[in-house]
Amino acid sequence: MGKWRGMALACALALGCGGELTEGDTQEGERPQASSPSDEGSGELSATWKLPALGTARLVRDIFPPSDLPARLAPGPGPLVEFRGKLFFAANLPDGRRELWKSDGTPAGTVPIKRFPPFPGAFFSGALTSLTPLGSRLFFVVSDETHGRELWVSDGTTGGTRLVKDIAPGVDASEPFDLTVVGKTLLFFRFVPETPTSPTRTELWKSDGTEAGTVRVKDLGPDTSVLASKAALGNTLFFSLSDDAHGTELWKSDGTEAGTTLVKDIAPGPDSSFPFNLRTVGRHVFFAATEPAHGTEMWRTDGTEAGTTLVADLTPGPDSQFPWVLGAIGNCLYVGRADPSDHRMRLYRLKDSDDGVTVKLVATLPNPFAGEMDADPFITTFTVAGQKLFFGLGISTSGPAPRDVQLWVTDGTSSGTKLLHRPLSLSDEFGSELFTLDDRILFTGAEDPGVNLEPWVSDGTVKGTRKLQEVAPGGASSLPSGYTRVGSQVFFVANDTVHGNELWVLPLLR
Repeated sequence: MGKWRGMALACALALGCGGELTEGDTQEGERPQASSPSDEGSGELSATWKLPALGTARLVRDIFPPSDLPARLAPGPGPLVEFRGKLFFAANLPDGRRELWKSDGTPAGTVPIKRFPPFPGAFFSGALTSLTPLGSRLFFVVSDETHGRELWVSDGTTGGTRLVKDIAPGVDASEPFDLTVVGKTLLFFRFVPETPTSPTRTELWKSDGTEAGTVRVKDLGPDTSVLASKAALGNTLFFSLSDDAHGTELWKSDGTEAGTTLVKDIAPGPDSSFPFNLRTVGRHVFFAATEPAHGTEMWRTDGTEAGTTLVADLTPGPDSQFPWVLGAIGNCLYVGRADPSDHRMRLYRLKDSDDGVTVKLVATLPNPFAGEMDADPFITTFTVAGQKLFFGLGISTSGPAPRDVQLWVTDGTSSGTKLLHRPLSLSDEFGSELFTLDDRILFTGAEDPGVNLEPWVSDGTVKGTRKLQEVAPGGASSLPSGYTRVGSQVFFVANDTVHGNELWVLPLLR
């Protein structure tokens, strides 16, 4: 259950805010059903007819050896990123080899760039991870026998792939994590383990890809730790930091020591407000935080203490519910909140402006299982495509796996908030991904509960929501993931039951 409720993806931005909102319920009924194609206005498809058609996906190259593990646990390519007009990805092989690859979508053009030989423990602690493009440089983190786990960089060639800096000299590992592009700079954190003479600590670093330009920005102090949620606003990184003096609160950094500071101690003293789900919206960063008077509610900041304020008290009083912070369309952020009185999800729109934040109820989503035990709604994932927000709505059980996961879309209006497809993945070990293609999304959907998880496409209408193809024949699940667009191709990882988890490509046809 925690795995599903913890799913949160980075926020995608698009222009506009949707239409004027009408408060009210959406698609009420005993059981949610997708609206019929006859309910769709023909104009809803008009924006998509000029978009590239989707071809037939095919295997790019068989890289990984056969595995006896279930597909959801077997090794495969990833992470996947677009860099300099090609796909780059990591191959962390079962024998401990770690390799950086690139692909143009052809077998001959899918080749290793840099190979790191195996050494003990490499598969678990030395994997090649955190591929982060920044201009003409691709940063990543990997271990080798000489330097331990450190920051590396590549220009896309074997000769141009090198260690950036041995931050912890020798075989000791500096363990860089949370690589984030902020403006033209790479910021990252380093956890420093305790020694006989000093406690654990966290450091903030920056890099321009050179040894001399890779420097510590600030020692954040002893017994500090950084939460996962972060957001960049202009040239400033916002993040949540825990220390003994302030608890867990909102911090910021402009890449200088003096500019790395606490934004506001929302829960004063060592108590924590636990800022999480940071989202950049226009000229502000929105986030959820907790303080005694209002419970867990929505805040925003402009980077100053005075400009860090509560903006939405969706549930008055201290006993508020967990807010599900979704994506933004222009200057409008969407937030879901499950109401314990009727076990239904309410979708809100927070419209940002210099004069303040306007809150509107968009829709109340039906829960056909509301009368059953532990049937609580939650958000599994989301993405923004064009002027629409797509999201997964799950219904929990007493066990780890959800009883239902549905694909919904909203344009910011009650009438434009619709159920598109069900189910998405009902596994607690594999969650369906939503990927912005253009005005459409690709997603991992099923025709029947728990089986036949394959790549699907949706343009935001029921008529335009369909399965692309069966990668795994006979009703098996190919478990597609890692959708990444590179020019006129979309790469992803899938298992066709013959080759294991391998790289596939979907051509976009003009």
